[in-house]
Amino acid sequence: MAIDFLHHLDLNQNQVKNVVIDNITSDAFKELNATDETGTAPVAGQAVFITTTGKFRFYDGSAWVTLGETLTESEVRAMFEVSDTGGDGSLSYDKDTGKFTYTGPSATEVRAHFSQGTGITITDGQIATTITQYSDADVQAYISQGTGVTISATGQISIGQAVETTSEVSFKSVTTEGDIKSTKGNLEIAGNAVIKGNLSVEGDTVTVNQTQVNVQNAFVFEGASADEFETTLTIQEPTKDQTIKLPDATGTIALTSQINTFDADDAKTAVGAMVTGNTETGLSVTYQASDQTLDFKLTADPTITLTGDVTGSGTMTNLGNVSIALDTVKNKAYSALLPKEAAANSIGVSHGLNTENVIVQLYKGGKLIYADVTVKDKDTVLLEFAKDQAVGTIKVNILSAAV
Repeated sequence: MAIDFLHHLDLNQNQVKNVVIDNITSDAFKELNATDETGTAPVAGQAVFITTTGKFRFYDGSAWVTLGETLTESEVRAMFEVSDTGGDGSLSYDKDTGKFTYTGPSATEVRAHFSQGTGITITDGQIATTITQYSDADVQAYISQGTGVTISATGQISIGQAVETTSEVSFKSVTTEGDIKSTKGNLEIAGNAVIKGNLSVEGDTVTVNQTQVNVQNAFVFEGASADEFETTLTIQEPTKDQTIKLPDATGTIALTSQINTFDADDAKTAVGAMVTGNTETGLSVTYQASDQTLDFKLTADPTITLTGDVTGSGTMTNLGNVSIALDTVKNKAYSALLPKEAAANSIGVSHGLNTENVIVQLYKGGKLIYADVTVKDKDTVLLEFAKDQAVGTIKVNILSAAV
């Protein structure tokens, strides 16, 4: 006898190990082919192993298919066919012999893909050109050297130094009326850099690897928006050398006009003003101005009372420990035969136990079965089956679990 599962099993991509497919005899398979023991016909995807013949059989939705059958040569050949959609050459297939035949394109078909152009002729597949071939000397005669450029007898052009993309090219001096641009490299100046116009930096960071930067008067910050508003960091006229140090900390520098004087006594007085005279149920707080302290006092001992299925009571004295005496803990249960009105594969059960901590057991024909159970709320669970269940065939037992 087997355990009945009336819903699908989702193993979340975990393995099923040491599994044996349903073993039946040929006689049992004849009965299954008409109707199985539950009274339903085979379904697509169902598989069995026939112990009498040693064969696996698989139901594809319309018929049983035997796995591992050997096809004849004629059956295999009949599975293939060829469609020649045109173009150069031809392709054919003989189902009787299983032979594919391909005939390549003819010379005429190949030549049809070529056409001659200026200075090029094609005759019976032979390609010829009418362009005159120049000698090296003829080509070199059209090239002359200029300032700083030499041309060797072999036609090699040189400027006296390597000018590859990885070379370091040097000149005594360079004068240009246009821009000097570098898309990847850096601009290095060994001597002093004199910039007669304005210096604009469009990058995100300016790094100065020096211990001192001399500024005559002020730093001006534009901000994120380029508009008519800026912030200027400036100084008063120095009368001697001065040093101002920024602290080694993260935060915001406040102006003297933003700093309020507020000492510890002020803080204590402010807190005392907030609590003096305030009372809560069972607790009072008083501020003593003489020593700037708070006095807390319980005016009543709070009581804790439990009701419902779990009952009991306890008293907390002077903020100490509390002990609760439990009276009774009651477990409640629900039982019914479902579905009640019509066959269904999704059954909502209203048990009224007023808790989500429940244990659900299902029986069918006296056997424990399994389905997909979802706790919807404190009074309802949802039972879902892979197939419709007849009226009154599922016995549902639900027990509340005291926690």
